[in-house]
Amino acid sequence: MTELLRNWLADELGLPVSENIEGDFASGYLFGQLLNKYNLQPDADHFDPKSMPDSMINNYTRLQPTFKKLGVPLDTRVVNMLIREEAGVAPRLLYSIKQNVSSLHKTLTKYQHTGSLGRTLGASVSPSRTLLEAQKHNTSKDKYDTSAHRHFEELLRLQAANPNMVMESIHLSKFADEGLRQQREALAALLRERAQHSAQRDTFRATQIDKMGSARSDKAQKLARDDAVHAALLKRKEEMEREELRVELALSEKARRKKLEELHHAALDVHGGIDAFEINMKRLVRGDQGEGEELLAPPAGKTPIEHMEQMKNRAAATAKLLEDTAAYMRGVKEARAEDIASKREREARRRKMVVEQQAAAATAERKAQLDALVSALQRQSSEEQRLAARLWQVSQEKEVMRENRMMRERQYAERRERDWEETLRREAEMHRSMRDAYEAEAALEMEAWRAAQQARAEAKAAKHAAFAREVVYQLVGLAERAAKYRLATGNMVPRREWRQWMAMFEAGDPELGTPPPPPGSEAQVAEADAREATIRFGKALVGDYLACSGDWVRDQGPIGHDELLGQVIGELAILSREPAPQPELPALENLPLRMAVVGAPFSGKTTVAQDLARKYRLMVLDPEALVADAMAAAQAHEEAVAAAAAAAAAPPLLIPPGSSQGSRPRTPASPAVAAVAAASTDAPVDTGPPQPSLKAQLGAQIAAALQAGGDVPDDALVRLVVQGMKDAAEWAPTVQADPKAKAKGPQKGSTVPASKPAAAPAAAAAAPQQASSEPRGFVVDGFPRTAAQAVLLERMLTGLDLDSEQALIDAASTVAPPPSSALPQVGRPLVSGLDAVIVCDLADPELALKRALGRRLDPETGRVYHLEFDPPPANDPGLSARLKEVADASNDAQQIQHRLASQSELAVELDDWLRRFSRLRRPVDGSGPLAEVLASASDVAEGLLRAKAAAASCRAAAEAAHKARASAEQAHEFAELAQGAAESAARELLTAKRAEIQATALLNSGKNPDPAATEVLKAQAAAKCAEQLKVARGAVNDANSHAERASTSAAAAAEAVERAHKSLGDAEVSAHAESEAAAAATEAEKAARGAQEAANKALAAKEAAAVAAIEAERLAATSELPSESSATFPRPATVPTADSSGAAATAPAGADVADVAEGAPAAEIAVPQPPPLPRPLAASLHAEWSTVERCYLDGLSLGFCSLADQHAAAQRHFDALRQNFRDLLQRPDEKPALVARFLTSFNAVEADLRGSRETRSELMLRCEELRDQLWALCDRKMEEAEAQRAAVAADSFVADHSGLLAQQFVAFAQVEGDRFAASLNFLRSYTHSKWAPMFAPREVPPLPDVTAPDLLSGGVPLDLKDKIDPKSKTAVAMPPWVAQLEQRAPALALASKLLIALAKTTYTSWEPMPDDPKKAKRDGASKVTTKGKGKGTDDEDVPTDPRIVEALTQDLLGGCGREVAILEARLGLLAERCMAQMDEIYNLATGTAVKLGDWIRARYRAECAAVAALEKVSKAAAAAGEQLPHDLRLQDEYLLLDEGGLLVDDAPPLPRPEPREAQPPGGVLSTKQLGAVTAAFLSSAPTGFVRLQDAAEMLCRLASEGALPESWRSVSVASMLGAMRLYDPLYSTYLDWRELVAHLVVAAFPLIARADCAEMADQVDICAEVDKDKDGLLSQEEWSAAELWFQYRAAQPGTAASAATAAPAPGEPASESLRERSELAEAQQQGGSDGSGNGAAGAGGITPGGREGLPDPAANPPPSTPPVDDGKYDSPGALKQVLWALFSSPSSDGTPRLDYRACLLYLCADRDAFAGIKKAFSVVTANISTNARANADQVFRIAYPLGAEAGLELHHSPFNREEVAAVVRSVWESRIPPKPVAGSRGATPPGGAARSGGSAAPPEPTVTAEQIMYSAGGDRFVKRMLGRYAWKDSFVATRL
Repeated sequence: MTELLRNWLADELGLPVSENIEGDFASGYLFGQLLNKYNLQPDADHFDPKSMPDSMINNYTRLQPTFKKLGVPLDTRVVNMLIREEAGVAPRLLYSIKQNVSSLHKTLTKYQHTGSLGRTLGASVSPSRTLLEAQKHNTSKDKYDTSAHRHFEELLRLQAANPNMVMESIHLSKFADEGLRQQREALAALLRERAQHSAQRDTFRATQIDKMGSARSDKAQKLARDDAVHAALLKRKEEMEREELRVELALSEKARRKKLEELHHAALDVHGGIDAFEINMKRLVRGDQGEGEELLAPPAGKTPIEHMEQMKNRAAATAKLLEDTAAYMRGVKEARAEDIASKREREARRRKMVVEQQAAAATAERKAQLDALVSALQRQSSEEQRLAARLWQVSQEKEVMRENRMMRERQYAERRERDWEETLRREAEMHRSMRDAYEAEAALEMEAWRAAQQARAEAKAAKHAAFAREVVYQLVGLAERAAKYRLATGNMVPRREWRQWMAMFEAGDPELGTPPPPPGSEAQVAEADAREATIRFGKALVGDYLACSGDWVRDQGPIGHDELLGQVIGELAILSREPAPQPELPALENLPLRMAVVGAPFSGKTTVAQDLARKYRLMVLDPEALVADAMAAAQAHEEAVAAAAAAAAAPPLLIPPGSSQGSRPRTPASPAVAAVAAASTDAPVDTGPPQPSLKAQLGAQIAAALQAGGDVPDDALVRLVVQGMKDAAEWAPTVQADPKAKAKGPQKGSTVPASKPAAAPAAAAAAPQQASSEPRGFVVDGFPRTAAQAVLLERMLTGLDLDSEQALIDAASTVAPPPSSALPQVGRPLVSGLDAVIVCDLADPELALKRALGRRLDPETGRVYHLEFDPPPANDPGLSARLKEVADASNDAQQIQHRLASQSELAVELDDWLRRFSRLRRPVDGSGPLAEVLASASDVAEGLLRAKAAAASCRAAAEAAHKARASAEQAHEFAELAQGAAESAARELLTAKRAEIQATALLNSGKNPDPAATEVLKAQAAAKCAEQLKVARGAVNDANSHAERASTSAAAAAEAVERAHKSLGDAEVSAHAESEAAAAATEAEKAARGAQEAANKALAAKEAAAVAAIEAERLAATSELPSESSATFPRPATVPTADSSGAAATAPAGADVADVAEGAPAAEIAVPQPPPLPRPLAASLHAEWSTVERCYLDGLSLGFCSLADQHAAAQRHFDALRQNFRDLLQRPDEKPALVARFLTSFNAVEADLRGSRETRSELMLRCEELRDQLWALCDRKMEEAEAQRAAVAADSFVADHSGLLAQQFVAFAQVEGDRFAASLNFLRSYTHSKWAPMFAPREVPPLPDVTAPDLLSGGVPLDLKDKIDPKSKTAVAMPPWVAQLEQRAPALALASKLLIALAKTTYTSWEPMPDDPKKAKRDGASKVTTKGKGKGTDDEDVPTDPRIVEALTQDLLGGCGREVAILEARLGLLAERCMAQMDEIYNLATGTAVKLGDWIRARYRAECAAVAALEKVSKAAAAAGEQLPHDLRLQDEYLLLDEGGLLVDDAPPLPRPEPREAQPPGGVLSTKQLGAVTAAFLSSAPTGFVRLQDAAEMLCRLASEGALPESWRSVSVASMLGAMRLYDPLYSTYLDWRELVAHLVVAAFPLIARADCAEMADQVDICAEVDKDKDGLLSQEEWSAAELWFQYRAAQPGTAASAATAAPAPGEPASESLRERSELAEAQQQGGSDGSGNGAAGAGGITPGGREGLPDPAANPPPSTPPVDDGKYDSPGALKQVLWALFSSPSSDGTPRLDYRACLLYLCADRDAFAGIKKAFSVVTANISTNARANADQVFRIAYPLGAEAGLELHHSPFNREEVAAVVRSVWESRIPPKPVAGSRGATPPGGAARSGGSAAPPEPTVTAEQIMYSAGGDRFVKRMLGRYAWKDSFVATRL
């Protein structure tokens, strides 16, 4: 981090920074220059670069306000650390400045183009001090900041170093510089030596590398030669194998041909056998004579039958033939087998002979050749013989070479095998090293991440602690105010004051009161702030007043609001609201999957998205790719615009008519120019630039934002993603065709058209990829990342705008709130435009770091491996060497940590937003195996698909239900038609039957009846009746079929509903699918109910048709009908429908259903509804009501503020009365003077006269006279006080204040009256505006304006005078509380009566007047006259519907009546509260008077009692004859006996004084001083931890009081605070004061530090022996009995002889080293009171531990008896008492006990921290060895001797028990635990004991002090927790 800061300061800002950043920034000058670079420090010119204290104070005083506004903590502690150049302070402060400035600059960059001017001109804003101050948005703390700044400067100057000390340090700086120079030279020498060693090592390494290179090259050349020889041999071997193969193929071909020839011969043999068989058969048939031909022909004279019989007789028997045939076949087969065997034998002999012949020929040939060769060789010369010998030798050499080559090939194979194994080993080793480096880097990054997280957590905790501290301070102030009020009044705090104080508390007022106004402009600002706070308090009380809560509670309950008015206001708010422009919502509902994948970095988001896209053929939307495409589109558009501009600016190209374009080649133009040229030739000229697409526009916007140094705007990014979703709705995934389909040719019967041969290649090219029929959806990768992006995305997908809804709710009326149904329900469950958002959780950041840092890229194959999760293969040599880290910005460790940090901050808000949607968030554990993660994501997608399928099923069921309903309704209509046909047929039959009867009667009734005509008539009537009866029966059949069809349809609809309900369960996975399925199921249910109703109606029609058919049959069968008979068809009972039930319910009891249906339209005529108001009119009315409400609320707020001021004034009045009376009672009087004179005269009596009786009587008389005088003074003082109290009681303040209260409540009544009048006027305006369009012209009923009377003036309007007069006939009835109010507050009673009279009069005037016949007649006459006079006024004379007038009147009366009730209730509440406050003021005055009387009586009794006590003391002295030794004073009501003021000399001292402790050397505390320090710390911080500032101030106070040595008095608080910081290694601002006192004890008694491990272990055993109950705690008796090592060592002679020589000279300064002061203190303690000591040298020498002055414990064993009391001061015994006070604490039974192990651990501090830690290990393990081993619990005890509970809340316990165990285990695992030390005794080392029998349990981890000190795992633990064992010289630290 230091290098980054140095680059930032030097390169970016140009500040002169050296290697020592702490020194550069110590004076604060460079901080001012740094802030001036960012325009945040305008007064940088006033900074002083000097290193003087005044300059530093000036610089840091100017820096403190800027740091505070930046949010960077800078207090005096940090400034002192900066001035002292403490390591790490300045870099941390610079890093905080850099972060805050970057955040400010980023915020400015984000909003620099938000204004209209910024968008127009591109103006930007730079950071400045003014802008930084404006960011705080709080001007009420200016005075607090000024005082804090002043306090900072004063504290800094108070803590600044003394200039003399600074000058001294400057003079001594050259010596320090010389020391530093020598250290640098030594370091340079060491570095040179190391560099030389490194150079030698590098040279040796280079030499070895060269040797290895040359050997490698030689080896490579040798291997190349061997490879060439081996290749030649392999080639020769391949040729030989090829030749052998050719020979084998030739032999196999020869064998094949031979086999074919054998098969051919065998076939010939078979054919020959068959021919022979046929010849034999012919021969057998003919016989032996050869007469076969003749026998076959029938002989002459014989019939064929005879001839056949003859032939049968002559033929051989069948059995004989079969036997002969079988014998013949056996013979043939045997002959065949013999022939084959003989052939085989012959062939074998022939082959053998041929082989023998060939062998003999070959042998003969070879023999001939050999003979020829021998003969030739014999004929050759001797030279040829030598050549032959040489050839034989060469052949032998070739053989040897062949054998050697084979052996070398075997060696090469073995060598290659070894090289391969070696390569694999090197590969594994390289992979292991890469893995180790990766794990180390991951561990470091994880440690950095944890440190950053801890820093963030600490910063957050500090912020919360600061806020909590401020809140606690304010709570304390609030409690103090409440206590003061109770003390002053004796009553509980009223609700008004408490509400005001709570408002101040919520506003963060540090004073919790009204401070005095500062002069000048600050006074105006303070006044404005106070006024704003008062108004805020008033507004807070308005809510209580309207809700009737708090002080305004009513016994009858809350008053409530005007519901009608609230509904009106709500409607106007909706009508007047300008509809927000709704974005164009994309049509994405039909996509099967709409998903997004978000989560932590490296949680597998991209992998999951790609897997989902691959499985479900989704389109992947990557925001980064979309941004890149948009920017590319914007760049392409810019190029096209530039090309178009260039083409437009270029001159036109003129081509001569006769020129040929092909005469010369032309340079091809760019595509843009060609497009422009083509457009210019084919289309009319367009001079304008091409319009950019939406993607290009967004790309240009993003490019501009990135060029300005900002981030991608969320709006542009979301619009890009939504555009990608729209593209996904039109994008169809490609489907890979079957590759086997390419090889298949055209099917039979298919023909390829010859007219399009060119289409075949295109079709062949397009065959592999075929588009699917419909899109599948999309998946968004890693978006949205923030909650703001998610909100924008939902707004663009579904139009969801919760901010607008919340704004509508916030803008709702307070006085007349609209109903809850009229307001949007923000808390409703939301439905997202996405189906699911998969959240890949990754709880462990270490896993993300490992996934990022372990990726490696193979540049040859492009594959990415992971060293841990996907390691590269181990059998690929060279892979590990060529692997490279992935060159990606996301692989940067810093970037990863930033991403993780931002994810941890942003994930909570995004997760909260996603949880607001129903079933949108789908968590997936990204830390699991990849297969499980992908399976979980796939399960989510499958569930969504199932849910959408279920929703589709529900929709299909709804459609089926609708179809079934339509079918049922159609069947119902047909059934009703059939019913009508049946009833019509029955009526026709009745008519025909009646006509027949009438005609028959007519014919028979005449004089000449005609029976024939009668019969004809009957026949015709019967035919007609039969015809109608047939029609009726057919109608019944039709009705039955239609009823069955309707029932079937109803059953189908019910089945569809059942299917829909079954599908609802599967649709619950998706909220969108569930809503669709529920809506479809509801529709299906409605359709099913309609279908069932239609089926019931069809069934009723069927039954009605059946009844009509039965009636028709009855009529057809009867012969006589009554004259009054008619066709009546009773309707069967049916299930009433929803429509018919309503009509039947409104009909009379005896009415028919038809009658009800006919009368229904008249009953359903309703009042005409008015049209909606126009938006401008609604906006005007809403603005009018807003004005009314604002005036009403402001009036109430101001009234409450005035009421609070009056109450505060009354409270201050009575407080002042009580304070003045208290001062009156405590005023000085003459009693002290009388007592002083009495004491003088009393003691003036001589001693020899005091024994006489007369003198004693005289003194007694004087005492009584003094008593009487003092009592007389008391009586007079009481009378004066009573007179003053009577004057207070007679004061007229209560009456005056009651009048003011009544007037204030009259103002409240005026506000209520104004609201009442304004509300009625508004209601009248709204009602007239609403109903005016429904009235005829000039017929709108006029109503006068309602005006509230002026109540504050006290006058009575004339129109209301009679209304409030009870004697008047028109008087208005008043509520009963008015009479009571007239007695207490007449003004308020008059105001209430006027308002009630106004309200009731207004209501009466708005009521409609009763009808007057005369007035109606006059109105009618006037209308007739007007109509006769005018022309063309028909429309105007149309009267208004009286229902409209009635509705208007009802609206007005309803609202007016509710307003009258509210006004009366409010006035009653005001009257009740006014009288209650009057009673409160009266009770306060009465209580004050009673309190004053109680004070007077109590004071009188106390003073009289003091006088009596004085008389008693003086009389006792007089009776004893003694003087009054002490001064006696009567102060107030007490008698004080001042023992310090002696009136008589003290008695002489005792002759023998007690022994005293010798004066220790400078800076060293004595035992008494140590006890005082311990007592002071115990009283202030009994828990053991105290703030550094408090400790420093306490020690300085003790030093000033003399409780510390004289040299400590010159130490300032700042120096003391710096010394105290040595005891706070955790920077928690707290220290363990027991550690501080223990180190002071060690400084005072050096013998304590000289103990070694053995002595400390022995001390544990000694204390354990003394401990009787073995609980580790010692009582005071046991502690006194235990003999500590410094006791018996102090008793040894000669312990401090050598220390006497080191005594300081008289003028030597007191800042000597530890050893000098320790030895001097030891010498003084051993010398006793005279300071002399004897003894020889014994403190010198060097011990094996390397520490001086440690005696050998074996040489000086502890004495068995304590030293003899020789009258000297027992310093060790006194020290034991100090230690008892320091470490004892109450036990469970209340008795103090001391934990001796904790005491010994605190006393283990040593100058050598290593030695101190070793002693601590010996204490906790009771082991005398210096290598004692301790387990985790014991190490935890070493870190926290008294436990870790006390330091948890103070961040002083950073390691819990589990973390300490983890440290011990890591150290133990990194080291091989040694064997137990042979000399150890006491407790067996943990984990080191041998176990007998059985399997050994795993050993417990143990460590030694050396292991935990020098291990990487324990370094942080040692630095933070074991620093207490390094002794620190507090006195010397105060001098540095």
